[in-house]
Amino acid sequence: MVDVLRGNLKFLVLHILSAGPIHGYGLFKELEKSYKWRPSCGTLYPVLNTLEKDSLITSSETVECGRFKKIYSITPKGIEALNVMVKELRESLQQLNLN
Repeated sequence: MVDVLRGNLKFLVLHILSAGPIHGYGLFKELEKSYKWRPSCGTLYPVLNTLEKDSLITSSETVECGRFKKIYSITPKGIEALNVMVKELRESLQQLNLN
């Protein structure tokens, strides 16, 4: 199961961010709560960097309790990409049901 989640981490991050901005630790907590899986920092943060480089998400820094935190938000391009991923996933599941 973890391999399936790890292979779809971009989708999961975009899906979580579609509900609203969240900081990195919040993403860890949401993944753990929703999917019973907590990726390592070495897994999640490179995905966040890639999504940001591809303009699917943006980040901004804020200070909370005297500590800097990055807040991640999905972009319109990220919403489009998420919609394509959802469509492809539905089509794949539909094909599986045909066999």
